[in-house]
Amino acid sequence: MINFLRRFIGIQSATAIIINHKNKILLTKRSPLITEGNKWCLPGGHSKKGETAEQSAKRELFEETGLNIKNAKLLFVHEEFIKRLNLHANVFVFLSDFSGKLKTNWEVSECRWFSRQEINKMNLAFTHKIVMDKYFKGVKK
Repeated sequence: MINFLRRFIGIQSATAIIINHKNKILLTKRSPLITEGNKWCLPGGHSKKGETAEQSAKRELFEETGLNIKNAKLLFVHEEFIKRLNLHANVFVFLSDFSGKLKTNWEVSECRWFSRQEINKMNLAFTHKIVMDKYFKGVKK
């Protein structure tokens, strides 16, 4: 149903949240029931109508991980275009600290922390590999 609707919707707005804690990045494993199922990605998702990017990031992070955003900083906007999924979105990428305890929901089967080296070897969902490459290029080794 979602893929069907995407054909009639223009460019979408979405968020992705990078949380770097002790030199590890939080990734979520997508439920097998949704698009790009069983792949790892950054927490985040589509913004709702009338919702700012930061509000969307806060809501998505809490829904998917149980964590609350602290001190969110907009890093960049990433244009995500995936023809095979008929997906075109402007993704607002935030860097944030957090509070709370990790949990999962129906969209997320697992949450885990990964090192830069591990992420570099992974096949992430959507274009999150490109997002992570952009982030790592801005981070000193």
